[in-house]
Amino acid sequence: MTTLTYNNFTFQDKNDKVRVLFLKIYYFYLNKNELKKLGLTLVQRHSLEFSSDKKEGNIKQKFEFLLSKGFDNMVSTINNKPALYIHKNSGIPLLGSGDFGIIDRGTNTIEVKPITTCNIDCIFCSVDHDKRNSDIIVEADYLVEELNKVIELKENKVNIHIGSQGDPSLYGDLVRLVRLIRKNKQVNAISMVTNGLLITPTIAKELINAGMTHFHVSLHSLDEEKADELANTKYPVKKIVKLCKYLVKHSHLLIVPVWVHSINDKDIIDVIKFSKEIGADIGIQNFLEYKFGKHPANPVPMKVFFAKLKELEDKLDINLTTLTSDLEFKVDTKLSKPFRKTDIVKVEVKAKSRMRNSYICVAQNRVITLINCSHPKNNIKVRLIRDKDNIFTGVPA
Repeated sequence: MTTLTYNNFTFQDKNDKVRVLFLKIYYFYLNKNELKKLGLTLVQRHSLEFSSDKKEGNIKQKFEFLLSKGFDNMVSTINNKPALYIHKNSGIPLLGSGDFGIIDRGTNTIEVKPITTCNIDCIFCSVDHDKRNSDIIVEADYLVEELNKVIELKENKVNIHIGSQGDPSLYGDLVRLVRLIRKNKQVNAISMVTNGLLITPTIAKELINAGMTHFHVSLHSLDEEKADELANTKYPVKKIVKLCKYLVKHSHLLIVPVWVHSINDKDIIDVIKFSKEIGADIGIQNFLEYKFGKHPANPVPMKVFFAKLKELEDKLDINLTTLTSDLEFKVDTKLSKPFRKTDIVKVEVKAKSRMRNSYICVAQNRVITLINCSHPKNNIKVRLIRDKDNIFTGVPA
């Protein structure tokens, strides 16, 4: 008898198939006949039992080959979109993309993006998920391994910010990811941004015990009707308020509303007062237009935005324009760029990217996102149209 156990997988017997749930929100199916050839006898929640005269190592190797094929057809339970799993053996680097992986802008703050999936649909989102055809998930061990290489180059202690084009709380390996990051002695603070819907006091405690120091909660209104409008779905204001009161007592809480002018003007003042009342810091974000984001209102120029913040600072006697010293940005070592804008680069096409007619390509240990291309060859020359912050975008040359 051989039992194979996997904590990140949940198995369900579905007649002629086995449904495999990966990291809590992604799934695919395995053909049960293929598994029976390996001697499958029992499907349990986190394990499969095989009765076979073959060695355990052989069964595991063949089963994990079937798993790898299953990943090719993985789908998100949140939005029913295809999901790409990027891991150490995927051949896809974690530097070069703005969608996933690691982003270093030459400061002591490094952003990591383990996931792109979101559980709400904010009307002002800079990432319009309706325009994204797929999701991406990154293996925690691979992410931390590559992150540590970037940290080694830094002169200062670093702050790690866990962000995403969705919500990091959906990442099924989040607690473990934080624990792995915390092992690096050069790491100062670990923060994450979240809408808070999935964070309970129990989950918050697990994250804090793992090493999370700062929570950035995106609370945009205290009025339930307005909050629902902004989230484009039901948004449990009372739950989030209760969560904030818990977080501020056990960690560093930064409330980060987006000010969408003409839509939540009054609400921003209410959120500021709430932050002051419970002793949380607040960092107001200005709604900005992005080409592939949403456009619910006309954006306010940054100069006007900061002038309005200054008015509110004086009126409400609160700091709205500077970060606390432990999260202060410092200029630090920049990663070298293997390419420059306008360069012609031969790349290897690895997978479809999130946008229509876009692809994840690789060259010199960097991701280059190829756009405006419907059917690229496996190896293609691209002309770079972006190189800022080691994030590379190209078009067919």
